[in-house]
Formats: sequence, structure tokens, C-alpha cells
Amino acid sequence: MKVLILYQGDYGKRFWENIGQHAPAAWEVKGFHYTKKIPTFVEELADFLPQGLPSCDLFISVQEHPAVAEMIPLFIKQIGARAVIAPVDNKVHLSTGLARQLKKKLEQAGVEFLHPMTFCTLSEKMTQNDLILEFLKYFGRPAVEIDLENEKVKEVRVIRDAPCGNTRYVAQHLIGTHQKDAVENSGILHHNHPCMATMVMDPELGDTLMHHAGLQVKLAVDEAIKKP
Repeated sequence: MKVLILYQGDYGKRFWENIGQHAPAAWEVKGFHYTKKIPTFVEELADFLPQGLPSCDLFISVQEHPAVAEMIPLFIKQIGARAVIAPVDNKVHLSTGLARQLKKKLEQAGVEFLHPMTFCTLSEKMTQNDLILEFLKYFGRPAVEIDLENEKVKEVRVIRDAPCGNTRYVAQHLIGTHQKDAVENSGILHHNHPCMATMVMDPELGDTLMHHAGLQVKLAVDEAIKKP
């Protein structure tokens, strides 16, 4: 599977670095650093299209400007991707309304488009697309297995990592924690990484996206602790 990750700054760079480092050897993962300066008002999107984007099967857009998100259908014409993931970790980058417009436009063209809020909520229930399901074997909503010894965490195996690498960080630093403290400590460790999602209150969730992301790893640890 060919994966292309487009990013603009440190927010997206972490996704590119983690996925590129930990993806299966059979995948071909490339990153594209979008560096064009975009004005506040864009009259013609085509003027800001990058040149030389490589072809891919799965396109991941972790842009930091809504105009770049608006260009996704134009990118697809260049690269031929059959599926797109554009996570919403900050609605300044990609609003709910724009995400819905993009989804409608792309799916009319036969391209699957997902905009999970946040990236680490991505799960199998959201799609039947074979490319995204392949991606979900390794990245998405966190999943771990935990071994206990004398009521303390002895080992944490990452079954599925958050795309930013946060789950691996939590797993490494959870060793030695008492099982009754493991869930709460995983939430603290999640923030220490730190999480890339915004701390702005979201009216749809009634919470911040960062807290929403932290809940995902806490649920994963809770499930693993309770599993026989």
C-alpha cells in the first residue's frame, strides 16, 4: 500500500514521522511538506497547488490551513488516491462544515473520505474501505495488551498506536504502575507526550479535543486491565 502524508508544520510532522517509522515494511510511506504561504483570502486554489506530489493509494492530509483542506479534491486528481483521511484535531484547520462538503464531493467521485475527530478515534466502525482498514491494523484508536505482576503493570504491548505515537509513549512509561492507578496515569501520560489536539472547548463534544483524545488511551488501558 502506498501512503502519502501531507503536512505543513510540527503538528503534521509528528504523524508523518511516527507512521513512517512504524508502518509495515511492505508499505511505501512518503511525506510531503507543504510550504507555500497562503494569504487570508484565496481567490484561486489552483494557484497554490504543489507540484510533484507522488501517486498513492491512501492520502492523509494533516494540514494547518483550511485552504489546503479545500485543495484535497485537486490533490486527488494528481495522485489518484482511492481513500483520504483528514483528521480534525483543530477545527481552525478543518471545520465540520468544510469536512462534510469535502466528503460529499469526494465520495461522488468514488473516493472514501474520513475526518475523525480526533485522529486517534479512527476505528473500523467508520468504514468498509480496504485501504483504511489496512491502515487501522496499525494506527487509529489505541489498543493495548497489559500483563500484570503483583497488581502492577509488568508489560504493555501496543496492538494499535495512535497515529501521533502517543500510545507508545504511554506504554513505555506505564510500567510499574499499580493497576488501580493505570487508567488515570495513562491520561496524565497522554498529556505529557504531549497530545497534538487543541485545548479549545468544542460545542459538539462539550469538551476539548485534547481531553477527547486522552479518553481514547484511557479506554484502551481500562479495557486491557479488565481483560482476563
